[in-house]
Amino acid sequence: MENDRKNWTRDELIVAFNLYCRTQFGRIHKSNPDILRMAENIGRTPSAVAMKMVNFASLDPVHQDRNVKGLRHISKQDEQIWEEFHKDWVRHTY
Repeated sequence: MENDRKNWTRDELIVAFNLYCRTQFGRIHKSNPDILRMAENIGRTPSAVAMKMVNFASLDPVHQDRNVKGLRHISKQDEQIWEEFHKDWVRHTY
């Protein structure tokens, strides 16, 4: 398995965002079978995928209202993917 310290690619972020949109917040954890499968497919650890999804949750107004916080330093790429896709996910579905 590859090192989790590598930068996330745009495609990896889009796949993680897609999974975020389909996963209830309480199911975002490293033992979730969907997260395990995605992690294996993209060469990341389940923890890395779950953390990325929590970062997306911290950008989500629904979760902001609940005081959900991700890691302190969300990447600019995370914010860009959020801005690009959250308002019009249907148009961007592949």
